[in-house]
Amino acid sequence: MVILMHDSSDKLFEILRDAARKVSMGAYDEADQLMELTNTDKYPPTVAELAEAFGMMIVRVESREYNLEQLLQKIQDKNKKLEEILARVQLLESIEMHLKKFVPQSVQDLISNNPENPDLNKHEKDLSVLFLDIAGYTKMSETTSQEKMNYLIETYFSEFLNIIVENKGDINETAGDGLMILFQDEDPKTHAFNAVSAALGIKKRTQSINHSLKGKFAPVSVNMGINSGTASVGSTRFNGIAGDRWTYTASGPVTNIAARICSHARNGQILVTDSTSRHIHDRVALSDPIPIQLKNVSQPVPVREVMVDSSHGTD
Repeated sequence: MVILMHDSSDKLFEILRDAARKVSMGAYDEADQLMELTNTDKYPPTVAELAEAFGMMIVRVESREYNLEQLLQKIQDKNKKLEEILARVQLLESIEMHLKKFVPQSVQDLISNNPENPDLNKHEKDLSVLFLDIAGYTKMSETTSQEKMNYLIETYFSEFLNIIVENKGDINETAGDGLMILFQDEDPKTHAFNAVSAALGIKKRTQSINHSLKGKFAPVSVNMGINSGTASVGSTRFNGIAGDRWTYTASGPVTNIAARICSHARNGQILVTDSTSRHIHDRVALSDPIPIQLKNVSQPVPVREVMVDSSHGTD
């Protein structure tokens, strides 16, 4: 009996040693050999119990490794899906970044505040509208290459953009050499003053750019017209065979008159209507009223020129 115990123990230790080595390398095929040692008819109970315990350990380790492999595969699959989602998000962010270049800030704000259901319907709002036009653009384009004209427009308008944003304006439309800019605020005096302040800043910056481009381009003047009042602000939808087209703008007489008086301005004038001047007369120097006849307007419209006067600042 002692000899049998000694022989079975030696065999057990040999199998356990080999099994431990193989398990450490991820091989679990020693379980069958251990099962042989669990036969109590051939081996002592102590040997059988130890063999059974070690065999169960191998089975459990193998099972856990399998589960870990499955979990790792799931993690890898999820990581792959996350990478695909991230790529789509990055693409959408890139598209959004480029689209923002063509969308007015007011529209961006409406969508950001309620992305699922933005209110783009038309609403009556009190605002100031500024139109500006580079004088002599058409004549200049006849003798200047398109590349140089693009450079000229981009140079001036890039500088104007900073001033417009500083004064809480929003470029609503562009048309070659012109801009339509909206100024909105709950206080009519504030949006009217912001519009005039932006116009004065643009006038001053134009003179500065003219000086820096002296010898390269002829100096330009920017004519501007400003009107204040209630306009219908929101989106307009056009349906066509090619699909739908949306625009977001301010429409109505306030906008039309601002555009008309801009066309009457000369040599860099800033013209404002009485609707605007009554909000800013105590802060900005203005000329006496000048009645002008506007297209499709029955009665003459009195306008005033904004004067650059040291006694009236825009601060």
